[in-house]
Amino acid sequence: METIITRVQKALQKEFSPREIRLNSVGRGKFSGWIISKAFDELTDEERHQKVWKLIKANLTEKDRNRILGFFTFTPLEEKMLFDDNFDILKASSKKNHLPQERRR
Repeated sequence: METIITRVQKALQKEFSPREIRLNSVGRGKFSGWIISKAFDELTDEERHQKVWKLIKANLTEKDRNRILGFFTFTPLEEKMLFDDNFDILKASSKKNHLPQERRR
């Protein structure tokens, strides 16, 4: 029998590569995830989540969807900035306009 995490992984792989998807169990049959993809470049947070949830809604039952706590969505550059503590990358990327308008404030 396929696990919920496997079903979600398969649904997300219709748009994202397996290496871009990180799903974690948080107990009691619930889980959350991270999706790190270049596909999020130039998209607002809302547009990113719409893209992810469109896949989820099209490929999973309501029962399965109710087990998802949420997803964090990042571009590879954003992930690097967050976890490498290298603020020079942030300065350089914002100067080159790599981030959507809302995020450059």
